[in-house]
Amino acid sequence: MRFTSITEELEVTKFKKRVEREFEGYFEKRGFSLIEPRIFQKYDLYVRSNFRQDSSKTVKVLSGNSRIYILRPDITTNVLGEIFSKWDGEPPLKVYYNSKIYLNKPGGKILENYQMGIESLGEDVLAADQEIVEMATSLMGTLGKPVILELGSSKYLDGIFKELELDLDEESEVRDLISKKNRYGLRIKLKSLGLEGTALEHILHLQGDMEEVIRMAKAYPMNREMSEAIDELEKLMESFNRRYTTGEIKFDLSMLPDLDYYDGIIFKGYCLGVPNKILSGGRYDRLTEEFGLRVPAIGFMIDLDLVTSIRIEEGR
Repeated sequence: MRFTSITEELEVTKFKKRVEREFEGYFEKRGFSLIEPRIFQKYDLYVRSNFRQDSSKTVKVLSGNSRIYILRPDITTNVLGEIFSKWDGEPPLKVYYNSKIYLNKPGGKILENYQMGIESLGEDVLAADQEIVEMATSLMGTLGKPVILELGSSKYLDGIFKELELDLDEESEVRDLISKKNRYGLRIKLKSLGLEGTALEHILHLQGDMEEVIRMAKAYPMNREMSEAIDELEKLMESFNRRYTTGEIKFDLSMLPDLDYYDGIIFKGYCLGVPNKILSGGRYDRLTEEFGLRVPAIGFMIDLDLVTSIRIEEGR
């Protein structure tokens, strides 16, 4: 966040602190406890958990014994290392954080981004999914502008790619076209790979109204992973009909996760007139195995810098 004067910086910082206290109070009211992540993270663990990510964006630090560390580019993996060194999986654990991530920017600059977020570990899967989505939409409801939460499942696309058995470069190119919603480019690429008529040909149509997306998805053949994804989303949809959540929720089966370790429901939150996502998260049970114990795990982060800017603009 750039400032034109020290007075502006002090006023914005004061406003941001008020938003932080508001969100912290909300998290604690919901039973989450504060955890403070370390600033450094093991480089090899991050790369192992995010093999498709561009590692050149990480800010690397060489320790005294020549081991490579990074300034945390993601808080979830950083926090899990601390938790699992002291926790045996019981009882369920709910934590929240209020910290910064660091990423390399073009021109040699380093991006510092304030984030707040929550992690729910060891809870019943459906109950935790419901709670996390409800909390995400509730926080977005404080922005004072129309918002939308797009909800999908990494299992659905992973299931499709598992059937196709593409090499890593081809799969990465197809995923990139899907993430950019490039219908023409995707059609040309699928034709070049001889994949016309596969589920990928229809993937960019599977977004919008929850019931309509479920209906369309069931019309196409599905393997086990794809069926699991649809079942999980359908159960969530039914819970939304029984419980009150603020904001508007849409399904998007073409959604790709921002980080590779997600292995279930994923979601991203947007605000009218703001091009960047406000919030993102999902389920990452598989990642917990990296720390020696597999438990149900889900969470999200909310971009505090962006939230502060929006709420200042809206006078909230």
